[in-house]
Amino acid sequence: MKSFTVGFFCPQCSRYYEYELSPTETLHTCAQCGHQSESHLSQALLAGGSVDRCPHCDNKEFFLRKDFPQQLGCAAVTATIALSTFAYAVWGFLSSLAVLVVASVIDSLLYYRLGEVAVCYRCHCELRGFPVNPEHGPFDLNRAEEYEEGR
Repeated sequence: MKSFTVGFFCPQCSRYYEYELSPTETLHTCAQCGHQSESHLSQALLAGGSVDRCPHCDNKEFFLRKDFPQQLGCAAVTATIALSTFAYAVWGFLSSLAVLVVASVIDSLLYYRLGEVAVCYRCHCELRGFPVNPEHGPFDLNRAEEYEEGR
């Protein structure tokens, strides 16, 4: 059976934690601070269907992104820039270009290999392993700003 996970930030201590989706267990305790949060799973989520609403805030608006840590992505870009600059200074243009080409190939392979995660606009809850809902698209800055203004 495929694993479905839900990850979110604790409203008490703001630490991120994940839990496996379970039809019987709806109360989840933060390992850091002990705060208990309740999840309300829709029938579609329990059946392993596509994401239709957030289990924490009942929001119906999500965006899709690749399931890759953003901090690691920024670190990889920074390392590529540093390595390319070093290669250019020591060995010249072609070595610098080779570094950039290799980084681009690795990035392309990761892009097609990684799955997607649905992220709630309101509470930033992340739902992994679910089939992609065609109604959810990429991140929309205007929609995100609407939710940020409502906080």
